[in-house]
Amino acid sequence: MAAPAVEFAEVTVRRAGRDLVRDISFAVPTGSVHAVLGHNGAGKTTLMRALAGQVPARRGVIRSVGTPTVLFVSSAMPVELRVSQILEYRRRQERAPAGAVDRAVDRCGVGSFLERRFGHLSTGMAQRVAIAAALVADSPIIVLDEPTTGLDPHGVEALMHLLTDLRGEGRTVLICSHDLARLELVCDGVTCLRDGRVTVDGPVPRAAAGLDLPGHVLRTSDDHLAVEVLAQAGLPVARTARGVHVRAGEPLSGIVAALRGHVQIEESTVDASLFERIYRRYATASRAATGRRVRR
Repeated sequence: MAAPAVEFAEVTVRRAGRDLVRDISFAVPTGSVHAVLGHNGAGKTTLMRALAGQVPARRGVIRSVGTPTVLFVSSAMPVELRVSQILEYRRRQERAPAGAVDRAVDRCGVGSFLERRFGHLSTGMAQRVAIAAALVADSPIIVLDEPTTGLDPHGVEALMHLLTDLRGEGRTVLICSHDLARLELVCDGVTCLRDGRVTVDGPVPRAAAGLDLPGHVLRTSDDHLAVEVLAQAGLPVARTARGVHVRAGEPLSGIVAALRGHVQIEESTVDASLFERIYRRYATASRAATGRRVRR
């Protein structure tokens, strides 16, 4: 296993007389993409601000290889400045090498509006500029808080490719996002928070161990017949606008076996992505259900 690029050891952050995160401990390997999931108010942004040094930890230790670059979705930028001015200011502020701006512009696709003022950009454009600003620092650790906000599907796909590229360069990415279906395509590890505490942490396969099977949605050559056949086989099935829905808990192999010789399966999808199921189990469940914690 790669050495940690970021490590939280028993970290507690307290503000206004209340612990926002408590006894947080987990590590993120170098050269990985790691998701931090949790409901609103779970402590995700607080933890990222502590990593960036923007809020002090009451106790515990945060270690990192190099200085992390952190992008928050609410990051304010001067609306009167042009995009090129913002990125160049960022380069000087971070003492980044010459060429850092050009590389960030190319990677984030902001070249077509470099001379537009930030205040005149659409939400998606502004978010791409913010991501470019995070990359200008050329940090080995990049933290993105809700980076898909305002991005259209093409922009989200481009961001996922960018995360993969950054990992390939040996950089470490921590990402907080509610775009769960997309995250599971690029993330190596995941940490879930609930009410300021870690409920699960580890590589994605380990964190997913023991989850209930998802439901399946099928498109077949004859959906009406498929429902009849599956119902006769005793499976919990219903016909929906999306197709034939078999409720969670049934293995796909059993569904396929029941339909064999009756209809052809043209498409099969799940009704909840892997990260959605991880989120439901560990980020929204009751305290009694979150007693098990998976460690690296």
